[in-house]
Amino acid sequence: MKLIIGIGNPGRQYAHTRHNVGFDVVDFIAKSHHLRVSRRACRALVGQGIIAGEDVILVKPQTYVNLSGAAVAEIARRNGVTPENVIVIVDDANLP
Repeated sequence: MKLIIGIGNPGRQYAHTRHNVGFDVVDFIAKSHHLRVSRRACRALVGQGIIAGEDVILVKPQTYVNLSGAAVAEIARRNGVTPENVIVIVDDANLP
């Protein structure tokens, strides 16, 4: 199982800004594979399905960027997903 996390901020005022590129990419992946990311769980919007033969959970934390780790950790723990099976999509505005 892979966990694909799109990092962003909830709320219309943040929609489609560069800081929400993670949400936009998760939405694109979901749409491309006919999945829905709409179930609320662990302070996130979650969708689940199969992509390229792999079970995946798509996640958009609803905790604001700085608190995303808590939601992600809870989802990973509940689903037995190890760190090497977590993919995080985030803007690189804070990287050197």
